Amino acid sequence: MPSPPSSIYATLSSPLPSKPYILSITPSPTNPHLILRHPGPDLTLVDNQTLQPVERLTRGHQGNVTSVAVDEDAIWSSAKDGSIVRWDERSRRAGTIIRAAVRKPIPVTALTVSARDHLIIGGTELVSAESHIMYWDDRSPSQPIYLHSSTHSDDITNLSILPPTPSFQSSSSSNPLPQKLLLSSSTDGLIALSDLKESDEDEAVICTENWNQSIADSNWYLHKGKMKFWARSDMDGIATWELGMGGDGGDELELQTHLEYPSSSFKFKSFKPPKQGPTITQTASEEMESKVQLKSDYLIDVLPSLGVGKNGGAITAVGTNEGDIILQHHTTSTSYSPSAYLLSGPSTTRGHKDVVRAMYHDLSNEALYTGSEDGVISGWSLASMPDKLVVGDDELDISGDEDQDMDDDEDEDEESEIETEESDRSDDSMGLDDGEEEGPRYGPILGAGAGADKGKDKRKEKRKGNRFGPY
Repeated sequence: MPSPPSSIYATLSSPLPSKPYILSITPSPTNPHLILRHPGPDLTLVDNQTLQPVERLTRGHQGNVTSVAVDEDAIWSSAKDGSIVRWDERSRRAGTIIRAAVRKPIPVTALTVSARDHLIIGGTELVSAESHIMYWDDRSPSQPIYLHSSTHSDDITNLSILPPTPSFQSSSSSNPLPQKLLLSSSTDGLIALSDLKESDEDEAVICTENWNQSIADSNWYLHKGKMKFWARSDMDGIATWELGMGGDGGDELELQTHLEYPSSSFKFKSFKPPKQGPTITQTASEEMESKVQLKSDYLIDVLPSLGVGKNGGAITAVGTNEGDIILQHHTTSTSYSPSAYLLSGPSTTRGHKDVVRAMYHDLSNEALYTGSEDGVISGWSLASMPDKLVVGDDELDISGDEDQDMDDDEDEDEESEIETEESDRSDDSMGLDDGEEEGPRYGPILGAGAGADKGKDKRKEKRKGNRFGPY
């Protein structure tokens, strides 16, 4: 049987000086920084280990920032004033500035970039009965090279570039896809796939599907070699699709296997965290205030990187108005069950005390970062959890990596003595002064910290007991 859901407290929490809402968290492509978006024209850079502010990116936008995109060594952002900015992280100033305009400036609501294709792609708000997907060449961005104005009929809420199609489409397919596809979604309820290198809009749009609900966000993920998509509605419902071939001849690309999960799967649900919560010394008053029941108030995000269930449903995160977070996995039915509890407390300086609006999963370091409306950013060490995160797939939840971990136990002492020059050079600098070197990026949030070792030790001991205990 899978382990019961674990409970953990934030490893570290840090309030920003002016306590602005945190609406999104994006990792820097070049430095160990997190880029925080707020309801304003500026961005905040924080250190991903200490969570302390490093710098602010200012004077690039006049309107509120709507989206942040990164690719290779570039940070881009879009805003309601119609500007798209490439930031120079070293100088902390705007480098390239693009102005989106169709007869007049038009708010940009979604953004994605592809450095290899030299493409900057922005989605706009509905203005004069039109919303546009605009394409710029980053080598000559004064004017868009083409725009698509009829794919969507309302504000565009997300743009994402899929991985190269050979990574998920069979080479023997009778109807090969373009090398690069663009996923777009809108408050018109439509989710669409387009050839991002085709200027003719009629030729560019590959397939569409109408959910008939206003879409607030969307994205793609791979599951067992198949391309899947998720969308979240303004009312906190979720829909998923799978990319497949259909039509009369079976040679037309379609969004298939449409599944819907109503908002009741995520909002206003009651949860009972395990009585044995995180291992931490508490005062008598803190122990009395331990969480006995939680009630979710909203859906935070869909997080396929945390895990995907047997039937293809990704892990989701829901939150309470008091700042608690519940990670849920998709079960074999159409429902969701708790995987872990990320609790506020036990002191006023740990976790969140307000609505959580942003999440970022650092997969390589087994860390989760969250941001809330009270301007607090928190880091959670998933590696320190006493039990493995349940994802809704028995093959992973029951067997998982036991054998690998047992092998790790045997080789642990030997491997710990091995060091390489490559590992010494692996950490990027943070734009420090000349001659100043940054220390190792190890600590309580990133996976190599003491908390991670403690959690891994607990899991290993538990698995050993299960393996060698009586039947």
